[in-house]
Amino acid sequence: MKEMIAESLWIRKSFVLFVLIFILAFIPFCDKKSSSNTVKTTVTEAELIKKYGSEDLTNAEIDSIIKSIKWATNTKDIILGDEYAKKGGELNLGCFGYPATLRSYGQNAPYLLNATLRSLVYESLLKLDPITLEYLPSLADKWCITPDKKTYFYHIDTLAKWQDGKPVTAFDVVATWDLVTHDDLKEPVWQGMFLKFKRPIALTKSIVMIEPKEPSWRAFFNISTEELFVMPEHIIGRINPSDYMADYNNKIMIGSGPYIFEKSNQNEFIILRRDFSWWASGKPLNKSLFNFDRVRFLFYTEETVMGEKFKKGDVDLILVERPLLKEWEEEYTPEEMSEIRYNHIIKQRVYINMPYVNGFYFNTREEPFNDIRVRKALFLLFNRRLMLEKFYYNEFKFMDSYFVGLPYENKNNPKIRYNQQEAIKLLEEAGYSQRNLNKDGYIVKDGKVFEITLNIYRTDDTRVETLLQEDLKKVGIKLNLKRVTWATALKDLDDFNFKMIGLRFTIEIFPNPELSYHSKFADKKGSFNIWGLKDKKVDELLDCYYQEYDLNKRIKILRQLDSIIVRKYLTVLLWYEDNMKILYWNRFGMPQFGFSQTDYNGLINYEPYWPVIAFWWEDKDLDEKLDKVKGTKTKLPGRSSELRTWEKLKERYKE
Repeated sequence: MKEMIAESLWIRKSFVLFVLIFILAFIPFCDKKSSSNTVKTTVTEAELIKKYGSEDLTNAEIDSIIKSIKWATNTKDIILGDEYAKKGGELNLGCFGYPATLRSYGQNAPYLLNATLRSLVYESLLKLDPITLEYLPSLADKWCITPDKKTYFYHIDTLAKWQDGKPVTAFDVVATWDLVTHDDLKEPVWQGMFLKFKRPIALTKSIVMIEPKEPSWRAFFNISTEELFVMPEHIIGRINPSDYMADYNNKIMIGSGPYIFEKSNQNEFIILRRDFSWWASGKPLNKSLFNFDRVRFLFYTEETVMGEKFKKGDVDLILVERPLLKEWEEEYTPEEMSEIRYNHIIKQRVYINMPYVNGFYFNTREEPFNDIRVRKALFLLFNRRLMLEKFYYNEFKFMDSYFVGLPYENKNNPKIRYNQQEAIKLLEEAGYSQRNLNKDGYIVKDGKVFEITLNIYRTDDTRVETLLQEDLKKVGIKLNLKRVTWATALKDLDDFNFKMIGLRFTIEIFPNPELSYHSKFADKKGSFNIWGLKDKKVDELLDCYYQEYDLNKRIKILRQLDSIIVRKYLTVLLWYEDNMKILYWNRFGMPQFGFSQTDYNGLINYEPYWPVIAFWWEDKDLDEKLDKVKGTKTKLPGRSSELRTWEKLKERYKE
């Protein structure tokens, strides 16, 4: 027996030796330079403390700081989901315009769909109750603001896990800040926001300390909920920012949130799948939320094509915007469409406050829009009333403020309406005379034709732009309409390579106007100061705004700001709508309120994607009934044509 054991051990040792020799024979020799660049995948906690901790604080000082922390939390059992919600099923969302990048941070990332994807895959330190806007635990289960408001502490929930099973730590927070503020990301908006804070310090594996350089009412909100979505240090801490930019341009890194990136195909689709082992799924707040096993974002270059795919059932839900409004009014009606008549397709208006700035933005860095008279003249030449009557069934309302629909709107702003004669007078004052027309009828100044190129990325509805082109020609201005992709439009926008561009920018419940209007962002490519605005009074108001903790006083400051920037004529303000128009196949369950006004990070829902993914579910019984009755005259249970329950829910919540 002993001989058999000895022989067995000898065979095993011989085999191991053979394998080692075989491996070594095929390992190329590396010089010292190449070996020093090898990524170290295993790092000790002591090494992480050294990298992400404090160089100035002693262990005794750190212990003293930790003992002094007075932790706060929110222990309310808040349940927004519906008790009847079931997990499972798939959701196919129709989308227009594939994003220029899938990265959560960096160049071309600060856009609405990126924010939706980011909030599904990643988590912030805290959440906001979408009704009361109170802070709720998220990655941090407790937090502290010191009495002087100069230091914030967060305790990372020990249950928090990344989607690969590794624990979330304070080191992840610091590594995310390091990445987001790096110059190689070429994104001045987030960089400017987070450089208002000193580099966070991991006091321990579970406790992170963050200090704003200049304390303000908004600093805690910014770093806790709005934009800092924490990413895994064991990935971003092992690659340089340039590699992050390249490697994750069309894929999404693992996160700690309810959904995992599955795959994508550029300009076609992005697919997320539910993380069945999501660490926070058992918390009361998340009960009955994030129910779909798989979510597909399906992209189309034309919204009319998306509408046809929806009719065929390839898409479950679409948001009806400008290009589909005609179909909404004339085709998607009970009289014209049996699917609507028999409730196979549900047509709804969702009334939630959706403030945004919709219009044509001027680049004031270049002629002719460096002249305020020209900007105002162009505004006066937009016949908004005719456009709304002729094209859009008067569905929209005039926009005369940069904060329309919010308390910050200045009701005394000038109401600019179509006035050709006043526009001609302003153009004459600016040197663009009707007496200097060439043979084609265009104004010539200093030997150059008064000519503007407008990029159009929504190519299936150019009625507004075409009518504007005709109206401008009447006064001698040549407007060229250039069709471009959304990605090209974004690049030109980031590089300030445009004269005038049509855009819709969202406004937050707690506005952050510095990013759009402060002069320090005017010359930073990729910033939200699209216009190139530089104004001393605006800068002063913004500085006061961030230091003012009294909400009523902040409202007054923003009303002053609104008054100034409206009179700068930076934008041809167009129109807004007080409701979201959606169409969906009748196979879903939803809570009574249907949609929340904000997501858990305080961002207003301008598109149905986040609330549908978060709150709705596949009703299997209804889905089976729908499959059986499609193409027949059998009626399914209907739904209200309007959803106005959100305000009622808010009132009930107060009781």
